[in-house]
Amino acid sequence: MNPTKALKLKGFGIMFLSSSLMGGIGAFARYIDAPGDFIAFNRSLAGLIGMTAIFLATKGFLKVKATRFTPSLLLSGIFLGLLSSLYVISTQMTTLANASFLIYTGPIYSTVLSAIFLKEPLKKSMIASLGAVLLGTMLIIGIINYTAGDGFTVGLDLDPRYMAGNLVALVSGVAYGLYLFFSRYRTDCDSNVRAYFNFLFAVVTIGVILIFRTPDLSGMDSRSWIVLAIAAVVTGYAAFYFLTMATRILFAGELAVISYQETIMATVLGLVLFAEPLTGMQALGGVLIVGGGLSQILASTKAKPKRTDGPDDIASTLTADPAEPMAQLAMASAATAAAPDAPDAPAAAPMAGTRSSRGTN
Repeated sequence: MNPTKALKLKGFGIMFLSSSLMGGIGAFARYIDAPGDFIAFNRSLAGLIGMTAIFLATKGFLKVKATRFTPSLLLSGIFLGLLSSLYVISTQMTTLANASFLIYTGPIYSTVLSAIFLKEPLKKSMIASLGAVLLGTMLIIGIINYTAGDGFTVGLDLDPRYMAGNLVALVSGVAYGLYLFFSRYRTDCDSNVRAYFNFLFAVVTIGVILIFRTPDLSGMDSRSWIVLAIAAVVTGYAAFYFLTMATRILFAGELAVISYQETIMATVLGLVLFAEPLTGMQALGGVLIVGGGLSQILASTKAKPKRTDGPDDIASTLTADPAEPMAQLAMASAATAAAPDAPDAPAAAPMAGTRSSRGTN
């Protein structure tokens, strides 16, 4: 086999493994008697510890010291923490499929924000993607439904079992979109350094939430602590490690496309482990959301990025590839959040047509 092709296949396999591990956080959360934000805190902390270990071994902190710190680095880390926390919470309140699909609405929010604030053109393909994701969201939540007796119905008579969880998953998708949006401002930042700041501020953000919203850990027995430790290592540190390997081989768009496999893993785990319901309309909704997100990735990786001003100037025109932040989200979470996370895990966007150089979603 051609060595280049063999290396590429290896990269796909590693990224598939990474996204599969990320997709397992919702299933792990079902076996941990603790709030989702506490679980997300430990997961992000494992990623931070892993990043710190790598930096200590490679003298990466020299790059951290040399990096110009700007508000966008802080904001992307804050929203990474929020989306990670909200996503895990949603997996405890709704089906794993719903949580993972809804957090992946995030790239669409980022597209809208970029069109408004970064003056990026809203093309017909983007509008079609927005419509597909909006329709998919309404199908999953149940605003649009179909039964043999009533046919298609549209209304807000939602299933009370999952309504609150679906709304939390949607909010995690919004946080995901804001994370992607603010990640666009520092394309000059070393990708490993960005990942470190993202993990650091994600841990701080969730930690502050836990201070004011003290988690009830009275139900945490030895099994829960063991599962929590395994979840943190497997879906945090291990998923991050394999993603780091994959980013050395694959392009940003390739990483992001494979990261959508997380939604499939979450759906399969929900069906197999918990016998969670997934109607045909919900499955169709998931296909529309994933399809809309993937079309945005493919469109952005074909476009040439252009930059006219400083990386942190919100008035500047910046067309960046959202695939890098999506992959970093997959590393840390999702999503997704979503985002779902799925959707989270997840850094600076490289110029289109170049190979990703970051070591991280």
